[in-house]
Amino acid sequence: MENKDGNSEARDPQASTIFNPEEGRIRPGGLLTERGLLVVLSENLFGQSFILSEGRNVIGRSSGCDIVVQDPLVSREHCVIESDGQGGYYLEDLGSKNATVLNRKALSRRAALSYGDRIVVGATVLRFFLEERVERK
Repeated sequence: MENKDGNSEARDPQASTIFNPEEGRIRPGGLLTERGLLVVLSENLFGQSFILSEGRNVIGRSSGCDIVVQDPLVSREHCVIESDGQGGYYLEDLGSKNATVLNRKALSRRAALSYGDRIVVGATVLRFFLEERVERK
């Protein structure tokens, strides 16, 4: 199987998700699909998850957002995650007051998301994942 960098990877289809300390990233244990997911890891919405739609997914405090985050430090329309329809997802800040942070760095321009990325909006911590499936032989 090739990863998104074009390198071959042998992957045990029964393996669990692992952390790769050399890359500083969480690595999936199964085969990835094109469906994206955000999971809240902070106490205000702990455990809540959001399945990402194809196209634009606006995150903010406003009830008109695709993903509503009730956090006083989140702007009405804080950031957007956009799907390219082929398994690629991109994060962009929408001029928020308190910035959008991706893997401990304030976002200054649109950035590609990878499995396990940490996103902070206001005081809310999210993790980005892709759906995994087990390959049966």
